Amino acid sequence: MVDHLKNQAPYYCPYCNNTIVCFRPWPDIYDFPKCEYEMWNKQTAMCPVCSSFDRERLYKFYIERETDLLLRPQKLLHIAPERKLREWLKGYPNISYICGDLMPQDSEMERVDLTALPYADETFDAVICSHVLEHITEDHKAMGEIYRVLKPNGWSILQVPIALNFEEILEDPAVTSPQARRECFGQDDHVRIYNRKGFVARLEAAGFHVVLFNLAEKYGIEEANLYGLSEKDTLYIGTKQTVPAR
Repeated sequence: MVDHLKNQAPYYCPYCNNTIVCFRPWPDIYDFPKCEYEMWNKQTAMCPVCSSFDRERLYKFYIERETDLLLRPQKLLHIAPERKLREWLKGYPNISYICGDLMPQDSEMERVDLTALPYADETFDAVICSHVLEHITEDHKAMGEIYRVLKPNGWSILQVPIALNFEEILEDPAVTSPQARRECFGQDDHVRIYNRKGFVARLEAAGFHVVLFNLAEKYGIEEANLYGLSEKDTLYIGTKQTVPAR
């Protein structure tokens, strides 16, 4: 933890290495009152200097503190890559970095359909797939594909919006128009809203051993608050274990 920074300003951005007096909030267009989202740091969403997202700051923390991704040669697949996280990961020569999207935004990004990944079995040591699965009708296929391309003992960050006040996953294949999807799911390109139990169950059905990582629980709420994060922020880590979990 950057202890010396805590007395200089309320927040710290680990991407641009700046102390931050006030983060920028999410635009109101993303508000969806019927959901109590698990990771919803509206007022501390974006760094005013480099525009890193709250979840990007959490991913960086997890990768640095909880994995060996930066320490040895590894192959990483990053789906729909977040800009600051992508820039940071590409700076490590030990990482063979591949990023992809169904609609690539630049020439370095490969065109990939997450329900039919164009890679051989057990290709990647790690996969990052954040806020993608809620856009995919056949999410079970996408989860299975991520599991397939992971090497044994590989790990993945698998994030979606989670509604803490939902007892079940909300989805309806009859809801297809952009307006209806916005009214039902919060965004016009979403096809469902996950709850925690349902999301974990689907990941486990695809073969993953799922571990929940909460920064505030493990490292303290002050550490989480420093990066504009809260006690609700949780990562869903899916691993491809070679032996049964104890």
